[in-house]
Amino acid sequence: MNAFLLFLICVGFGFCLGVLYSALYLFKVLLKNNYVLCNIINFVFAIGYGFLILITMVNFNYGEFRLFLLLGFVIGTILERKTLNKIFAKIINWLYNKLSKAIKSLQKTKFYKKVTK
Repeated sequence: MNAFLLFLICVGFGFCLGVLYSALYLFKVLLKNNYVLCNIINFVFAIGYGFLILITMVNFNYGEFRLFLLLGFVIGTILERKTLNKIFAKIINWLYNKLSKAIKSLQKTKFYKKVTK
């Protein structure tokens, strides 16, 4: 396979993994102050990131490790973090605020008080 095309595939995969990491950030926000679970999420994501790099090398580059593959993944992730991450942050912030307001209004109802007794 052409090396430049392979590099662009790796940039695309890195970008997609950056989007996934931004989506996982919502769970980290909901788990606020729970450092153990946040670290577990980060660890599982890092293992998945490495596994995807391994699969990409085996499927597209026949098992050869090339530095530009790793560089492609990193560049794709950095591109996502610098561009779409701001949009995800606004969406997550809006979603978190709406969710917290809904939970607070639910806690004031009689039904919630009866269920949680």
